[in-house]
Amino acid sequence: MMVPVTAPPIAATLLIQSTTSSRHSSAPARWSLRLLIAVGLIGSAFHAYGIQRNMGGWRNWSQNLLNGPPLPAPPAFTAWAIAGIGALDLIEAETQ
Repeated sequence: MMVPVTAPPIAATLLIQSTTSSRHSSAPARWSLRLLIAVGLIGSAFHAYGIQRNMGGWRNWSQNLLNGPPLPAPPAFTAWAIAGIGALDLIEAETQ
């Protein structure tokens, strides 16, 4: 649980740093956002496995989706990271 908690603030800080200053490279921000995409995809599998481990598994999906780990949380990480990479692409296109 250390990576999903620390990766988004670090990626956000690097993204803000690369957008506000023209001297900073956007490569660290791009790599941190790619890491965040991977964390979101792997986290989706872990959360689905966590729901499956609850009593009844996926057969009792109507209760376990509310009781188990939040299934939409990791894809939200992935969506924000993809949006951040798109923003970096637009910023780099504008500065060139």
